[in-house]
Order: sequence, then C-alpha cells, then structure tokens
Amino acid sequence: MKKFIAIIAVVATVFVSLLAMVGCVEATNLDIDDPNFAKYDENTVVEGSAYDLFIESYNNWVKDTNYVRDERFTFQANNGTVATRDTHLIRKVVDDKIYSQEIIYGTKLDSGSCSKKYYFDGTNAYYTNNTSKRDITFNKDTNTLTTKDWGDFKAFEGDVENENYLMKEQITTYDFSKRDYLSPKHDDKIYKVGDTYYFSITFDCTHEMMTTIQKVALDDFLNQTGAKEEGFAIENDAVTIDFAVKEIDGLKKITMWRRTEIYSGYHASVGIKVSCKQTCLSKYTYGNAEITAEDLNGLNK
Repeated sequence: MKKFIAIIAVVATVFVSLLAMVGCVEATNLDIDDPNFAKYDENTVVEGSAYDLFIESYNNWVKDTNYVRDERFTFQANNGTVATRDTHLIRKVVDDKIYSQEIIYGTKLDSGSCSKKYYFDGTNAYYTNNTSKRDITFNKDTNTLTTKDWGDFKAFEGDVENENYLMKEQITTYDFSKRDYLSPKHDDKIYKVGDTYYFSITFDCTHEMMTTIQKVALDDFLNQTGAKEEGFAIENDAVTIDFAVKEIDGLKKITMWRRTEIYSGYHASVGIKVSCKQTCLSKYTYGNAEITAEDLNGLNK
C-alpha cells in the first residue's frame, strides 16, 4: 500500500494558509476498461462469500508463475495545494524471475520523483534508481509517465527475500488473515456478470483496530506521511478494495482491484491538519509475460 505526503518543515505563512484549506480531495481518474467493475447490482448476486473468494483468488495469484501487473496510483493532499503524486508500475513474474519498473512523479512538497527498476534472476537481484526529476515527465492530457533514463543496474544491497515477498505476495498492508478484521460495513456478497465475478472487501479501520490489529498499516501511513498517531483518522473508519476475478485455466484469479483511501491527520512538525485521498488501480494479465532485453538494458553481470 503506497501512502504519501512528503510535507517537510512548513513555516512560511503562505504554506500555512494552504494547509488550512482542508477538505475531501479528488484524485486523478484512473482508467477502468470494464463497465461493470464495482457496480454491485442485486440482480447479479451469486452464491458464495466475497471473503472466501478473495482468499482463494489471492492464493492463486501468489502461486502463479506467469503474469503482468500494470498499476497506477494517484495521490493528492488538500486538493493538490500541498502535494500530488502519480505513479505507473509494471511488474512481470516469469517462472522464478521478477522484473519491476516504476515511474513516480510528484509536485509541490512531494520530493519523491524517480524512475526505478528491480530484477531478480532467480538467484541474484539488481536495481536502478534515477532520482533526477528533470528526466521524468507526466503528460496529464494522455495520463502518461515517461523517463529519459532508467540508469544502469547495480547489485541490490537490501534484503532480497523480503523484497521478493513485497513484489510477489503483498497486495495490501492491511491484515486480512481473519474475517473478523473486516468492517461491519463489509458486503460479503459476490456479483457476477458474464464470466467475471465482482466483490469488495472492506476493512475495519476504527482507531482501536488501527492501533492493534492493523498497526502495520497504521505505521506505514505515519512513516510515509510524517503524521502523528494522535488525531490520525480514516474517513468512515473503513477502507474498501473492489475486485474483479475470472476463472483462468481452471483457477479463479484476480484480474483487477482498486483501493481508495481518504484520511486526515496532523503533521508532526507543524501540527497542521492535512486531508488526503489516494487511489490505486491494479490490473493483471496471465500467461503471456516476458522479460525482454529492453527491460534489462543496462544490466552487465
């Protein structure tokens, strides 16, 4: 789960004025090419539990050895007056190999713009990270992110096992290991249109849950935003992830999910309230993934 406000020491009066404009924000629209996605029509309900189908399709995804994950993320703080971020991630899993590339473009007080790659060849891992913002472009008209230079691969110096886990198995930092962790607002129905199953998973994000069961998710929010735990809140005490699942090669597999989070808190350095909205849309295609020579350009083993 990507959560972000790079709000550094805000001392100038003009920034305080901007921060005072608190309210709900509208993030960039992310393209959804399925007209039925997240349209929960009672006439299309089928037998089964959304939670059970989520666990089944998640486990099938984790075990899959050939797929492409194409993901877009957008973020705004205080209607974009404080910070914005747009990212595009492409990740490929081919047998025991993992390839990932991501372009991040931030504005205002977001200083995280970069383009980066990660490659695990089954034994060793390599990465690139170009942090030169002048090389990165976000065309709002076409909603396209590009970079002039990815940089050359270097040996990855971090924890490869953990990095591979994050690449292949982490779909969210919310703990979904028990049905009890879902919100009372959760809809456990499954909807089906044509060959696609649709459902949503809604997590209980009350203060009590976030400071206990979902502490990993809360810490991720606080670390990424610089917010204080006191006063941090998620709108409506819940976060919903919408899913689309299809049966592929005899197994139910996730083909798309969308997570939307609206939250607010007080920044630790200045104590000013900031409201944020972020949306992540992830799409999956199976069976045709290929890690190309162009992907690995700059890799000299």
